Amino acid sequence: MRVAVTRSGGFAGLVRRAEVDSADHPAVAGLIDDVSLDEIPQHRPQPDRYVYEIQIGDRSAQVGEADLHGPLRELVDHVMTHGS
Repeated sequence: MRVAVTRSGGFAGLVRRAEVDSADHPAVAGLIDDVSLDEIPQHRPQPDRYVYEIQIGDRSAQVGEADLHGPLRELVDHVMTHGS
């Protein structure tokens, strides 16, 4: 399954995107099971903070930097570090 993360905002307003295929990244495959995009709190814009658009297959959600915790944070970090 394809997992993509787009980070935007922050002080400089730069956009960075990365994606991985869970078939090639076993750690991502395990984290997908622990993440429910439906349970992510509604994004509240905050000045100079990052916003993440997270896509898992055909589902997506937007989350603010302050709301990234637990498996969701691990998933975002892995995709941004190992994705292309």
